[in-house]
Amino acid sequence: MTLLRALMVLVMLVAAPAWAQGRESFAPAVRAAAPAVVNLFAARLAVDGADPRGAWREGMAGAVPAPVQQRVQQSLGSGVLVRADGTLVTNLHVIAGADSAKAVLADGREFALRLVAQDDKLDVAVLQLVGLKGTVPVMRFGDSDSLQVGDVVLALGNPFGMGQSVSMGVVSALARSAAPVGVYSQYIQTDAAINPGNSGGALIDSTGALVGLNTAIFSKTGASMGIGFALPGNLMQQVVADLLQSGRVVRPWLGAEGQAVTSAAKQALQVPGVGGIQLTGIMAGSPAAAAGLQVGDVLLALAGVSVPDPSALNELLVRDPLLLKKTVSARVWRDGQVREMPLQLTALPPRRSAEQVVISGYNPLTGVVLEPLGPALNVELGLALKTVGVAVVQLPARGPLGGAFGQKVVVGDVLVEINGQSVQTAKDAQRALGTSRSGWTLKVRRGGKVVTLAVQ
Repeated sequence: MTLLRALMVLVMLVAAPAWAQGRESFAPAVRAAAPAVVNLFAARLAVDGADPRGAWREGMAGAVPAPVQQRVQQSLGSGVLVRADGTLVTNLHVIAGADSAKAVLADGREFALRLVAQDDKLDVAVLQLVGLKGTVPVMRFGDSDSLQVGDVVLALGNPFGMGQSVSMGVVSALARSAAPVGVYSQYIQTDAAINPGNSGGALIDSTGALVGLNTAIFSKTGASMGIGFALPGNLMQQVVADLLQSGRVVRPWLGAEGQAVTSAAKQALQVPGVGGIQLTGIMAGSPAAAAGLQVGDVLLALAGVSVPDPSALNELLVRDPLLLKKTVSARVWRDGQVREMPLQLTALPPRRSAEQVVISGYNPLTGVVLEPLGPALNVELGLALKTVGVAVVQLPARGPLGGAFGQKVVVGDVLVEINGQSVQTAKDAQRALGTSRSGWTLKVRRGGKVVTLAVQ
């Protein structure tokens, strides 16, 4: 026994220095990435004490507006420097509605920020440091497509305004299209702690390369519960390039919609492979219609890339602008066989912004901007391509239908009915609103449901 103990002590003495010299550390990765992560502070002037039912109430005879008090609301977030000239990227929700914003660099320098461009669908904003002289450190991009479940990742950001912090975790899942945080992307899921203030910060791999933009968390408390989501770095890189080049993300448009093939449908149709998208709608005049795609077809791949579900297709359309410049092949399962069909994608048609109408007169929607539905707006709102009508696209400075009822219209609502009258156009809405002076009942389509709003 004495000899055994001696041997054990000897092994420990020999092994200890080797362990100390070869300890696991990600300090080199953090040192490489940290200088390009900034803390963001956005300020918004909030108004208290205003009549909660909105400006339209102030026209009432004898009405006295409540006293108005102003206060500054602060929001915290993070950003990533991607160009030496001071261009940085963050989540749009970090600075949305802000009257001013500033960035604090890792070396302590502070700069005001200017919004360069934004993409609402992916919650991405490109900002510029104002007054920068010289250059700043930039983040090196990695290849997010090469990530595997189990890879070590680090989240860098400004949680709770405490200053730059690092948390470690692994890639918990990839292509997390089920996460309710976006339409076009398949997010990277990680258990690296992401808390309020981390939004817009960097998700890096073990070499210090940027592989994601920390965007959202699943939480019942507002704090990290080990389920965070990051926008894939490759997608973000393409989106930023588009925003800087043209001020918007140019998205190819297929003009078809569908749903992931269910297990029952896969078996009944004998669909090969891991799945596909069963087409449920084809818009007339769209690239899908021109290529001969039909309702009931199962789209297996586009341009040689498998599309097992609508999220995978959406991601492909966002990430590859070259799809607009060449004829691609759509692999389709129809009548028990695979067909390769040539297809020429086009850019998503522009929204019908020129047809926007501002509601006027004495009614609870005064100042609300309505826009006719069309392919672009339908895609943005997640509506069926053939849906017609008008949607709320902008609210007045003080929102309508607030106050005692605790209800209001929101951007994205599609007007269905006002005071019992069907609404298909802005003129319909204006006419129906004029049928009353003291009470209105509105029905709007929101999130796939019809919601009834009432105000006296």
